[in-house]
Amino acid sequence: MKLDARLVSVGLAAGLALGVTPARAGEYWLSAEIEGAANTRSAAVVAMSPPGAESPDTPPPLAGHVVGKVADLPAALAWVDRWAFSGAPLPTHDVHELSLGPAPVPGGELVSSFGTFLQALVIDEVDEDGGTRGFGWPKPAPELPERWVPAAVMSQRAPLFAAPAPILPPFAESHDTVVRSDDVYLLGVVDRCEATSGLRRCLRWAQVLVHGHGRWRGGYLPAAQVATIDGWVRAPAGLPRVHAIRAATAGDDALFLLLIRTKDYELHRTVIRLPLVGDAFPELDVALEGAEAVIASGGGEVARRSLTASVDARQ
Repeated sequence: MKLDARLVSVGLAAGLALGVTPARAGEYWLSAEIEGAANTRSAAVVAMSPPGAESPDTPPPLAGHVVGKVADLPAALAWVDRWAFSGAPLPTHDVHELSLGPAPVPGGELVSSFGTFLQALVIDEVDEDGGTRGFGWPKPAPELPERWVPAAVMSQRAPLFAAPAPILPPFAESHDTVVRSDDVYLLGVVDRCEATSGLRRCLRWAQVLVHGHGRWRGGYLPAAQVATIDGWVRAPAGLPRVHAIRAATAGDDALFLLLIRTKDYELHRTVIRLPLVGDAFPELDVALEGAEAVIASGGGEVARRSLTASVDARQ
């Protein structure tokens, strides 16, 4: 039987594995970790209650402030999608043109409307007695909100920032940390640019939702640190595989980061530099040919890279 590719991608991103007992389908508790004055937190929680959510008088102990109870996981995920960011949706991750518009603010509606600050949105399962148990992805995986693209970070730990910037800010300015075991969903991309000595440089950022242990946090990662699950070009056996990411611009050049996962499962990186097409990244296609990755653009081959650790030394 041929499995649906989207379900496989979601399963991988959610950390599902054979032998894990699937969570039962059922109701879900919603709560929010919010900072601010007591009266403003209460007003924010009331506003965050989704239509049809139950608000029992004596809910079980939950992380943060109790928002209510919903009937199924799609409703819970829609609630996360609603409150994680404020602002118009960004262009999708595969956009070629530079995305220079406003960046949605993590939990921004809570800031602008109530003066409160969102730390995390939390989903817990309702157990048989009406209490809570830790969140677990059901099997088969539910349909995700339309914008969510399953992805993964390419390092063991990465700083999560509240806003994009033309250069990578110091780690101390991050507001959270993403770890390799977290589920990551890529919502869109935004570019931030600066000009020094007459040379414009732009850094592309990924707008992401990060999930770990029932806690959902929104923020931004440099696009070079995030690879979509279905964006890899794979050998028939699964390894080696390659992934090209639109990462940055420098003057008239577009910089792609080429990720290479070799047969020993080690990860290697190299940069592909091509001319910009106006204010956009050029088309780029990657294919595997024997022990090399073949990079093509504009209908012709522009580079080859060895599928070995030697690529790390290439400029």
